[in-house]
Amino acid sequence: MSQTFTGVVQFANGAPAANVTVHLFDADVITEDDDLTVKPGVSDEKGVFSVQYDPSRDLDFADVFRPYLKFSYQHHGEARTHQADLQPDQRDYRLPEIPPVEFIPATHGFQYTNRYPGYWIPFSVQSVPDIPSVSNTYGLCGGMCATAMDFMLAGRPIPQRHRRPGRVTPLHRYIHTRQVDSLTAGTQVARFARWMSLPDTAVHLRTAEELQIIRKNLDNGVPTPIGMVYVSTKDTMQIWQNHQILACAYEELGDGRIRILVYDPNYPRRNDVFVESWPDPETGGVASVQRIGKKDKVTRGYFVMPYTPQVPPAVLDDDAASDDKDERGFG
Repeated sequence: MSQTFTGVVQFANGAPAANVTVHLFDADVITEDDDLTVKPGVSDEKGVFSVQYDPSRDLDFADVFRPYLKFSYQHHGEARTHQADLQPDQRDYRLPEIPPVEFIPATHGFQYTNRYPGYWIPFSVQSVPDIPSVSNTYGLCGGMCATAMDFMLAGRPIPQRHRRPGRVTPLHRYIHTRQVDSLTAGTQVARFARWMSLPDTAVHLRTAEELQIIRKNLDNGVPTPIGMVYVSTKDTMQIWQNHQILACAYEELGDGRIRILVYDPNYPRRNDVFVESWPDPETGGVASVQRIGKKDKVTRGYFVMPYTPQVPPAVLDDDAASDDKDERGFG
């Protein structure tokens, strides 16, 4: 006797995923998985689907019944599939992709500068010899980029405050958490350290590979956080002199030059901040520089940072939440 399972399929940010075909399978260890589908489900504009299946179609009676859903869909013209275990108490399922968006830095980025008073070090830095020189201000660049993307993908305007939130506010705590997320338990810190220790030749070669990933993401309308490697261990061990920004769009300038429009939390309310790259004939990779208006910042290279969307709580929209004590001296 056939049964019906009804659920909702969404993109990674929670946006409904329409026109997704859903089958129900039973996983087998030895033979091929059994397709138990009687009538496939097709999600509507709200992502709702209903798939009919018959458990008796399981032909391998010695196996444990382990049903899963298989989602088939098109994303940017490419055929994709995704699998998820069927859980009796679960009705919401997420695809790994996010829908295309247009991120305009001056509009969708935070309106205040990435500069917070105090000390904040989210990982162990016992191996860094000059830790006493840490500044009594800190940045949350990765957290600000991730939070700005979270708001964009949730279809909500970012809080339009021009003063940074104080430590005790929900917004600061959320950005702080997203900063930790961006560093993936310190693995990205180690990645920054590795790139800092590489010679320019190796950095340029690796940057060329990362640029291809960034361009593909931006072609698909997916803004991408990138880690900017500004310094070398030959000059300093201060890993915090590197940075995270958000690549939003790009254009080809000719002669192989690529100009990427970025949201840089250090330069809010601006659409004239770019990372420009060009072929380096000596290394076979690409050299780059960051341009802030008419000023240039020396850049060794960059790489793609991890990002997983989250839906920010509604309380973060409250612009009244601030810490006046922390605001003095930072405008």
